[in-house]
Amino acid sequence: MTPRPSAPGTVSDLRPRLLHTSRRSRRGCLPSRSWIRLARGYYWLPDRDAERWQHRYTLSLARAVVAQRTQLSTAYLSHTSAALALELDMFSQEPDVYLAVSSAPNQVHTVLPRIWVPARGTPSLISEGPSDSSGCRDVHLWRRRLGLMPHEVESVGETVTTTAVRTAYDCAFDEPAHNALAIADSVLRRCCQPDRERPELCLEAIDRVRQEWARTLKREPRRRGVAQARAVLGLATPFSESALESAVRWLVLVLGLPIPQVQYPVDTSEGRWWVDMCWPDRRLVVEADGRKKYQGAEDLWKEKQRQDALTRMGWRIERFIWADFKRLDVLRSRILALFPATVARTARSVADLWR
Repeated sequence: MTPRPSAPGTVSDLRPRLLHTSRRSRRGCLPSRSWIRLARGYYWLPDRDAERWQHRYTLSLARAVVAQRTQLSTAYLSHTSAALALELDMFSQEPDVYLAVSSAPNQVHTVLPRIWVPARGTPSLISEGPSDSSGCRDVHLWRRRLGLMPHEVESVGETVTTTAVRTAYDCAFDEPAHNALAIADSVLRRCCQPDRERPELCLEAIDRVRQEWARTLKREPRRRGVAQARAVLGLATPFSESALESAVRWLVLVLGLPIPQVQYPVDTSEGRWWVDMCWPDRRLVVEADGRKKYQGAEDLWKEKQRQDALTRMGWRIERFIWADFKRLDVLRSRILALFPATVARTARSVADLWR
């Protein structure tokens, strides 16, 4: 869930428009119905021209900002809330809200007001009732006691968050593994600035981030979720170029299949092409196709040339999109079918990555 490049006619500013009212103002004139109440005295105004993904992004960031402002004691945005403020890539569309506090909180968990974000139109606050009946899931506020070092926090605008490296570390413990891997990949991309033509140039930067993760793991060897954290942080790579690509790679890894090459170069008669994931010994390519990959007819034509050139050389190509993750059982079967029956039968799921 990353801010996408703005196209003509779309909303470029994804920062939420918030209104804070005092007790005196609430006695007089309340905000109009177009404002959505997030907490006592705090309202969010959706942009009526925004697309659904923009509403989801801005709403998630608004929830995080309001949670921090209404916290009575010192609190920092952490986990996916910090990832939003830092504009890291993630898979989840409406993530939970996380606050890092310095002492054990009296209330660890709160269910936030349920807000419906339609495919078209503006979001609206919905009445109490089961989330299943409204078609939208409950979003939770989590307060976590974290032993943060001074160098592990930073200011982002009017908010204070955990740093990108620390954010990926905490998500590796507490987020579902596919989202945690997407965030860790995004952090390595930002910190290492990889060059796929010369991957060796970023090895030193990768090592620095991994050393920082290792030092923090030593401080918390018994933290709940440590097995998943070690697996996620150990498998993160800066060469995964999108959250969708990270999520597809997560499923390949969790199924126990051979580890793929990421951003692998293939020389063809049409030139050198880079594929998202592949197994060169099996001449198998897996591509993760998000909408922003195809901005016009020229992109589609280049992609056709690319696929035709690879197919002529004997490569098999399988494509996955965001909607495929709505049916994880079907997606699992599709991926397993790409490999010989003997490989699929002997593959063993990696339990540490399954949550």
